[in-house]
Amino acid sequence: WVATDEIRAVRAFVAGEGRRAFQNLKRTNLAAYPKYAEEVRGIADGAGLDVDAVWSVNMLSELELLMGKLPPVATGHCSDLYAVSPGGADAGFSHGHNEDWPGAVSAFWYFVELVPLPGADFEACAGMAYPGNLVGWATTWNSHGMYLTQNSLFPRTTKPGGTLMAFAQREALCGPSGRRGLDGVVASLAGTSWSAGASVNLVDLSARRMANVELYEGFHKVTEVTPRMGNYSHFNMYKALGAGVLDKPEPSSVHRQARVDALPPVRSRADIASRLSDTADGEYPLYRDMTLATFLLDGMSGQLEVWCCGHSAASGAPPMHTWNISAAV
Repeated sequence: WVATDEIRAVRAFVAGEGRRAFQNLKRTNLAAYPKYAEEVRGIADGAGLDVDAVWSVNMLSELELLMGKLPPVATGHCSDLYAVSPGGADAGFSHGHNEDWPGAVSAFWYFVELVPLPGADFEACAGMAYPGNLVGWATTWNSHGMYLTQNSLFPRTTKPGGTLMAFAQREALCGPSGRRGLDGVVASLAGTSWSAGASVNLVDLSARRMANVELYEGFHKVTEVTPRMGNYSHFNMYKALGAGVLDKPEPSSVHRQARVDALPPVRSRADIASRLSDTADGEYPLYRDMTLATFLLDGMSGQLEVWCCGHSAASGAPPMHTWNISAAV
């Protein structure tokens, strides 16, 4: 992964014109989250890599934004859909996520489970990890029934300092706030000033609540998916916080949003599986060759199913992984 063209370009930026921004980001987050900085060092030691290489992949989104690098060929990244049964959340609710990233990373991602020993200063957590990244940046869940996914956003400006999204999300879900349900996680995410921004999707299985949180620097906007709304979707553009102002929506997000809006509203897990597998828009489909995995979460049972490796959720293939995340990792 660190030898790919994408990471080599980021490392060249860090060694040259981006060095000051890199050092600012590293210094700020080392001071704010020393235990995560120690984890970065441990990953580097275990992989036999320079520690700054692992810091670089953990601030990949921020550094690429500072480089002015937008999604290649305007392809965007992930897709998220929420559904609440017509009978309300007590009758059923579901969430789905396509994890999309182009390039060589498709061969390198994996799942990690963090199991705290007595006296540990973190909660039990598990999730998908990109190579060298902390759990928390991609799809993650904890032992208290909280679940998180992320959509990359591409604000017009990015601070060469502030909190890294990987660290902020890890702390919100796997730190003390992860015990306090959806409101606690939102408060943690919004309680720091980010270098850039992101769309964070949350499911609280215990409270039967779901919400999207858009963040940008010190600002945030929460959209709770209520039974009255029935459904919601999010791609790689701001919808509630400075829509069309903080960013310039790229074609893929516009097309994916339009395609979902043109179809009947999703109200079930099966509806979500169908939409996330959709390829009707030949230029900018929801399911594509850069889809690393599809995650489907049934809110009533806590069953999380994962399809990957070229199989969509509606392909008829069995899921690659199935876990129950309702009460424990």
